[in-house]
Amino acid sequence: MGLFDIFKKKSQNSSSGSTQEFPPNNPEMQTVCLFFENEPLLDKATILSELKARFTNVETVDDDLSDSPLVFFFPDYLVPLQEGAVPAQGAIITMDQQLQLDRFTTAFRQSWHWDNAEKIMAACKYEINLTDLMSRSLPPMARLAYFQKFVSAVVKATNPQVVYFRNSDKLLDPSDFLKTCDIAQNDFLHAALNVRLFSVANGSEKELLMDTLGLHAFGLTDFECRFTDYDPSDIAKVLQNLAYYIFETGDTIRSNTTVEGIGKNPIWKTQFANAKVEPERLVVEIIPR
Repeated sequence: MGLFDIFKKKSQNSSSGSTQEFPPNNPEMQTVCLFFENEPLLDKATILSELKARFTNVETVDDDLSDSPLVFFFPDYLVPLQEGAVPAQGAIITMDQQLQLDRFTTAFRQSWHWDNAEKIMAACKYEINLTDLMSRSLPPMARLAYFQKFVSAVVKATNPQVVYFRNSDKLLDPSDFLKTCDIAQNDFLHAALNVRLFSVANGSEKELLMDTLGLHAFGLTDFECRFTDYDPSDIAKVLQNLAYYIFETGDTIRSNTTVEGIGKNPIWKTQFANAKVEPERLVVEIIPR
């Protein structure tokens, strides 16, 4: 875990603010991986019981094959299609391949919230994947709400050692994840949003870059900020506040406008940019004064 340098292929900033130069992010499938030291028991009845504790309505099919994904349907989250509305779905897929830790190198480096992540992952041998189906056109809040309830039910039923949100590249302690799913905590983006910190290889001394990762999977813009004279924890709060704002309100942060920052000159400028750190996506660059 720690800072690492950014190596840019070319300058990706633009001050024109033209949206034509920066295609919007397209919603992506939500995928969460659960990791286990011992082979997990996927008991459908137990999972369904946990789902019914979280959803007023949940359905499944009775003729599941042993080698097929378990699929559950959530009629309270209807997705409009040309042929008619269909319920959002959640699938559970058992993975057969051997677990390779090098898949999670970037996640280990950014696990500020969980010091033991790499050590616990090293002991895991089994993996199951959870995905959302037929839900990309739902509003981001509804889409995340139903999927996190689905994930929390499966976590409770299977007791994994590690929860990994692929779109935010974030490793989580299962008990920590379940706590953040509590509505009272009002921390609904804790798992789906990662705030990352990097040193800048070709920048001035002590120059840092912080970004968010995960909003792009809902068709929203992530944020990034390059800075030197601020505490990283303060910049993190600025980016998190912006992330929660656009996720809750559906509003957008436009290029060539201003947002509330911190310090003596708290009115900071914005501009659209291609993300300086992978994955490729549209971000709003926040420019401190």
